[in-house]
Amino acid sequence: MSGPPEDRELELREHIEELRKRLLRVCIILIVAVSISYYVSYPYLLAFWYSLVGENPIYVFSPIEWVVIRLGFSLITSLIFLYPYVIYELYLFAKPGLYEHERRFLKAILIPSYGIFLFGTFFAYKFVVPTIYSIALTSAADPYLSAEKTLTNAFKLLISFGFFFQIPLFMVLSDRFGVVKYSTYRSLRIPVYILILVFITNLTMDFTGLTQIASLALFIIMYEVGLLLLRILSGKDEKGILTNREAESQ
Repeated sequence: MSGPPEDRELELREHIEELRKRLLRVCIILIVAVSISYYVSYPYLLAFWYSLVGENPIYVFSPIEWVVIRLGFSLITSLIFLYPYVIYELYLFAKPGLYEHERRFLKAILIPSYGIFLFGTFFAYKFVVPTIYSIALTSAADPYLSAEKTLTNAFKLLISFGFFFQIPLFMVLSDRFGVVKYSTYRSLRIPVYILILVFITNLTMDFTGLTQIASLALFIIMYEVGLLLLRILSGKDEKGILTNREAESQ
């Protein structure tokens, strides 16, 4: 295994300074994006609300609550659009200390990762969140009167689905580039499920538990899909090796 690409090792002070510069760039661009998004967010936030809960009215219990909601909405939409840039800056910071196979792995995963993230958030927005809210609204008296609770819960679902949908891609590419192997993923399956179960059940989302169940189910499904893909690819690799050995023996 070859060493990191850069010969000169950076001092701790230089690492901290480099990280500070990159984080400063990200923060400045994020502040600008959030400011613009906040300014134009009102009609889009209303459209987002009604797409989730139908014609149910918005209840805001304090003036600051609506400001916080708009800031949260603006922050999340800005992060979604700036996701590639943030990851790129972090990659450039980590690049000097990465091995060649790790660099190739990160390059291979960046673009498809963003596409899958967008698909996951869209899938949650179009199908999962409206379904969960529809069930909750019909099974309880007034579970989603608070705009803050309703929208915050939706934001968490969108983000979690966006990241969880990327699990199979991450697993396959990490195995292909030798970062984490299939055998490790398989042996850690139960501990990972337990850890995610503890994390999700302790993460406040909604009192019905539907959000937690949906998030946990998606994580398990995506992890199992990743294991299945790795098993299939491992089988193909073994067949390829056997075929090559047979050809050499002839």
